[in-house]
Amino acid sequence: MSTTFTPLPEASTADLVADRLRDAILDGTLRPGDRLVETDLAERFAVSRGPVREAIRLLAPEGLVILRRNRGAIVASPTFDDVLEVYAARLSLGTLALTHAVETRSGESSRFAEAVDLLTTMRDDSVQADPQAMLEADLAFQDAVLGLSGLPRISTMLEQSARDAASFVSLLGITYDSTDHVALIERHERLLNSIAAGDADATVAAWQQHISATVSEFARAYGADAHIHDHPLAHHVLGTNQETP
Repeated sequence: MSTTFTPLPEASTADLVADRLRDAILDGTLRPGDRLVETDLAERFAVSRGPVREAIRLLAPEGLVILRRNRGAIVASPTFDDVLEVYAARLSLGTLALTHAVETRSGESSRFAEAVDLLTTMRDDSVQADPQAMLEADLAFQDAVLGLSGLPRISTMLEQSARDAASFVSLLGITYDSTDHVALIERHERLLNSIAAGDADATVAAWQQHISATVSEFARAYGADAHIHDHPLAHHVLGTNQETP
């Protein structure tokens, strides 16, 4: 190739502004429904409005910001429908990835050992004492397990859904308490053991159980327990054989 490209800076101003806004949203400084006024943000960051506008645009696909035509942008306030849609996709794509992982005997690979190490990290008391560290360890474990499939496009879509899930957790103020840790780790252990045993049915069942438990946790945050089974997507994320309470 004869074309010569000019080296680019490691991060543009828009990227840096997006990083600062993302941090402010995820740590609760900016709350769901807060308006993102370009002129105010430009003044605070001491930049022109262009990078601020681009930064806000960058955050929209992450589900952190909602762009409203002729009305500006606001920090997203995810609905329970949003949660169900993301986890329905996560369930379906994860089932495909995990089935392929079992069929290709990935339980015998070095990448499987990485997932085992990440689960060990989740058992660490210091990690469990830090909600953000626990969230990151949990999602890293899931990414590693789902990545066992070796299906790059499926993995990319699952990684995006994991980012959506992380933003939901932060925006809704969901925390990982000690009771959640025990149940969460037990679910992940069942998932790993099923993969190692080469049992596709048990692996899919373990993944279904994890998705169902996670969505139920979100339902409690929304106060939606009594109506969760009435939602059109509920049978996808909770299992078709579950009875309405």
